Amino acid sequence: MHCGVMVTGYNHGDWERLMAGDYSRPPAVPDYVQFSTTLHLGDLVEPLGFDSIWATEHYGSAYSMQPNPLQYLAFWAGRTKRVDVGTAVIVAPWWNPVRLASELSMLDVLLQGRRLHLGIGRGISQHEYASLGIPIEESHDYYYDVVDAIRAADGSQRFSFDGKIFKIPPTSVRPQGPHFGDLTSNIKVAFTTKKSARLAAEHGLGQMFVADDDVDSMVARVSEFNEIRAQLGLGPAQPTTLLWMYCAETEEEAAEGWRYYEAQQLAAKHHYFEWNNSGFAGVKGYEEYAVRQASDAGIGGRGSMQNTQPIGTPEQIIERMRALQRSINLEELVIHVCYGGMPVESAERSMRLFAERVLPEIQAIDAALPPAAKETGR
Repeated sequence: MHCGVMVTGYNHGDWERLMAGDYSRPPAVPDYVQFSTTLHLGDLVEPLGFDSIWATEHYGSAYSMQPNPLQYLAFWAGRTKRVDVGTAVIVAPWWNPVRLASELSMLDVLLQGRRLHLGIGRGISQHEYASLGIPIEESHDYYYDVVDAIRAADGSQRFSFDGKIFKIPPTSVRPQGPHFGDLTSNIKVAFTTKKSARLAAEHGLGQMFVADDDVDSMVARVSEFNEIRAQLGLGPAQPTTLLWMYCAETEEEAAEGWRYYEAQQLAAKHHYFEWNNSGFAGVKGYEEYAVRQASDAGIGGRGSMQNTQPIGTPEQIIERMRALQRSINLEELVIHVCYGGMPVESAERSMRLFAERVLPEIQAIDAALPPAAKETGR
């Protein structure tokens, strides 16, 4: 099974200042200093034997400070020789489709034959939509216009597009890379609602989980999604998932990882639901988030996530990831290695132990879709 690493920078200690609305002073630790630790860990990904480096997209807060994942992945393309790269996720409504198609193609050139694993999302944060001038209530229209447009561009020497939002006259994407025509063939998306699942299936997209589901929920959502695909005459899709990793020699040491995990979930709650957020009530397409915000549910805590997150001893993590792969026919695993205020020394120690004792076992897992799953879609 493919195993990649999410290489993104957090300034976790800055949340107290942000939640207090104190902009009279800068962060106690400058962002570039925090990011230097991220770059250090990123430099370990290839020599330690991982398969890919992943990036995400966020604006404005201390949460995952990565405004352009393609710019960032171009940096890693030039800094590495073997690993693939992936996005989890590019937020489609925040892009002009011609620019996105062109930058994807440029990155393909820079990768020199390696692959881009393309994850695309719709985005949640109101403050990000507002700062970019995109109407959040039209996010679905923007999203599928962008996805359909970049697919129309992929492999076409000349293309045009007439969507709900974007009207693109005849144009071309240059430069064309080695995977031109196949860059958008396996797009995966993160979603939580039945409506979004159906829309994704109708557009032939795959499925991605971003660390906020227990096993039972994952199984249910994979089954539901593949049932929709079957109704549309499509075969089952295998998911990619992003999980939070902390690997330690003993259970007592591994318990520290759960403290970082819970701190990270609180930071996610701040970013998505609390900081600079006027509320999701009445926002079209975000009804489920309005319910979660009103109930103060936010992003889930530790709870039943203990049966999905790779936090524990090497033996515990191996067993848990094997069970997860069997449960949902997982295709790709992507791990976060530094989060929730974790010191870089702890993150590196955990990452090296995982690479030595866990990674070979993960990569040895046969992730091919079994015949029974091909027949039943589960």
